[in-house]
Amino acid sequence: MNTDERVRLVLTGEHEVRTSEGAVLRFFLARGPLADSDTVWEHATDAEFQHAYELSLFDPRGLDAQLLLPNPHRIQLALDALMGPGSFFWSDGADVSGVLTTNGKAPEECGFGLATVQASTSADGDASADAGGVA
Repeated sequence: MNTDERVRLVLTGEHEVRTSEGAVLRFFLARGPLADSDTVWEHATDAEFQHAYELSLFDPRGLDAQLLLPNPHRIQLALDALMGPGSFFWSDGADVSGVLTTNGKAPEECGFGLATVQASTSADGDASADAGGVA
């Protein structure tokens, strides 16, 4: 079994994935700074979400130089109470953020719209702290 076959066994390439436990996983990405009013949650496939998540683990400047260095600006928050057990938010600290919901709803339907994060960010000017305050 080659690598491509294994990936297809795990990732479905779908925006919505139903698990054997009945949970409905949905994937969303925001491509742009959280403080930017043009940034919105967009539907993403599980494969797109996973790829962006993995890239967020590493320092973007290091990746540009082909070095795998930890990303000191990355944040991740559990959102179980808002979006179901196992739900979470992550951000690379600059240009890409993601949300995985396990209740079949969009982040905005759960009270985690980017407008809320953006309003908090414009008041303080610190996107990473404000994202934590929303959860």
